[in-house]
Amino acid sequence: MTTGFHAFMCFVGIIAIGTSTVEVAAQRRAGEPDAKQGIHASLKVGGQTYQSTEPGKCTHAPVASIYQTMAELWTVQQSQDGRSLTLSFWKPKDGSADMVTLSVWSGKASHQVNTVKGATAAGSGTVTLEKAGNGGTFTVDAKSKDGAAITGTIRCEVFGRHTAEGGL
Repeated sequence: MTTGFHAFMCFVGIIAIGTSTVEVAAQRRAGEPDAKQGIHASLKVGGQTYQSTEPGKCTHAPVASIYQTMAELWTVQQSQDGRSLTLSFWKPKDGSADMVTLSVWSGKASHQVNTVKGATAAGSGTVTLEKAGNGGTFTVDAKSKDGAAITGTIRCEVFGRHTAEGGL
C-alpha cells in the first residue's frame, strides 16, 4: 500500500475517534456535574453524631413517579468507611404531603424512615429542602422505625440529573 493511502486511513481514524468523543461529550448536558458531588452531612442519629464531607451522589428528577404518584424527586447517596447515608425526597405534583425514605448506617446500627404513601411505613417525620443555586440543603426532623431521633442537615453542593430506575 502507498504512503498516501496510510496517511489517508490515519486521518479517517483520527476523525472517527474525534467524532465519537464529541458525540459522547454531547450526551452530557452542558454544566452537568461529575458523577460525585460535594455532600456535607451533619446529623444526630439516636444521640450519636453522624458527620461526613465524603463526596457522593446528589440527583434531581423534575418528573418522577412512585406508587402512581407523580412527583419531583431528589436523592442523596454517600458512603465511607462502613458508614452510609441514603435519602430520597419526593415532592408530589398534586400538592399532597412530601414523602421521604432515609437510611443511615453508622457501622454499628442502621436506622430507617419511610413515609412514602403506598409503601410500608417505617418511622415518621419531615424533611424540607431549601434550594441554593444548583444545590440545596435538606433539614431532617425524623424518628426511625426503631425510635431513634434523626435530626440535622444534609447539604448537596449540586444536583446531577437523576437516572430513572424500576420496572413495570
